[in-house]
Amino acid sequence: MQRILPLFALVAAVTLSGCQPMTTTTAAPSTLNVNATAEVNAIPDRVQVELSVQRMGMDIPTLKSEVDSITAELIEYLRSQNVEDKAIQSYAISIYPRYNYDDGEQKLSGYQVSRRMTVDFAVAEQHGEFIEHALNNGVHNVNEPRFEVSNGDALYQQALTQAVRNARAKAEELAAAAGMRVMTVQSIQENSQPQQPEVRYRVAQAADSASVSLPGEQQVQARVNVTFTLAASNE
Repeated sequence: MQRILPLFALVAAVTLSGCQPMTTTTAAPSTLNVNATAEVNAIPDRVQVELSVQRMGMDIPTLKSEVDSITAELIEYLRSQNVEDKAIQSYAISIYPRYNYDDGEQKLSGYQVSRRMTVDFAVAEQHGEFIEHALNNGVHNVNEPRFEVSNGDALYQQALTQAVRNARAKAEELAAAAGMRVMTVQSIQENSQPQQPEVRYRVAQAADSASVSLPGEQQVQARVNVTFTLAASNE
C-alpha cells in the first residue's frame, strides 16, 4: 500500500491539472490614424478702422481743443452715415512731452496731444469714404484697416465637419488598398481652433488710397486627427 499511494497522488494531480480552464488571448482590433484638413472661403463683410488725431505744440489747452474739435467732427460724420455710437470708440486724450538734445542737453520742444479712435463698420463699403474724410479733415495717422468675416464661428464649424468627412474618405481609400475596410470611429481629435479670418492692407498717405483696397477672399481652416477601427474586407 505504501508504494501505491505516491502513484495515486500523481494520477490525481495530472487529472486535476487537466481540468483547469484554458486561457485564450484576443488580438487587439486593427486601427488606422488619419490627419485631415478642410477650408471654407468667404468674402469679408466687416471692417475695423483705427486712427489717431494728433497735434503738437507748446500750448496744451489749445492743442487739446483742436483734437477735441476734430474728434467731434468725425463722430458727427459717422452718425450722419448711420454708424451707431456703440460701433465708435473714442479713447481718453493723451499728452506726451517731446524733447530735443542740443550738445547733450535735453530741451523741451513741445507736447504731443492725441486721441485714438476705433470704428467698426458693419457695412464694409463705408470705411473708404470715412478714411478719405478723416485724411481731409485733420487726421494724419490711420492704421491698417482690418477686414473680418462676421460669421467666422459658423464657417469654422462647416470646415470642421468637412475635415471629418475628408478623414473618413481618406481612411476608406487607405484601408481598401490594404485589403481592409473601415468599421467604426475610435476617436476624433480637433487640432485647430476657431479663427476669425482677416486681412490687412496698408493705407497710403493719400485721400483716395481706400478706393484701390480690395479685401479678397479669406480662408477658414480646420484640422482633425481621427482613429478608425478596421476589419478584413471579407469579414
